[in-house]
Amino acid sequence: MTVPNHSRAMKSGLYRKAAPMMALMVRKNMEAEYTSVGLHCVQADHQSNQTELLARLAYLLGMGAEIARAIPVAGDNRPGLHQALATVVDMAVDGHRWDSSWGAQLSLAADISIDLFCSYRDLARRFEPGARLLSRHVLAGTGRADVIRPVEFPIGNEMA
Repeated sequence: MTVPNHSRAMKSGLYRKAAPMMALMVRKNMEAEYTSVGLHCVQADHQSNQTELLARLAYLLGMGAEIARAIPVAGDNRPGLHQALATVVDMAVDGHRWDSSWGAQLSLAADISIDLFCSYRDLARRFEPGARLLSRHVLAGTGRADVIRPVEFPIGNEMA
């Protein structure tokens, strides 16, 4: 049995045009979904219960921190994303109470994570199961503070 090679589609460039459009659609969907998360970060009341927000941040920042750990990224984003994730987990362990002093930083970390997720989708897929698991633990209230280990960078991938 032969597998069709879709040569007509390849010659007309349909596949080449589809990949950037798909990437744009993924980015726009992520931005739309997580824009409310960023806004919620800066608007949530101090010490209020924010279980769902923390779970969503654990997922998003978990992927962003892992991507930033795996590849070189600009600025202080590697340790910053890791710190943001540790802060989210600490809040979750502390009864899901929101610390509003972190709102702006967590909103920025969410934006950076979206950029990393959209720019490195293949790498993000590798880290998604762990991020989903962390999110479920945060949502269920079964997370532990020691789940986030100190940041370690692979050899040759140290911060400049």
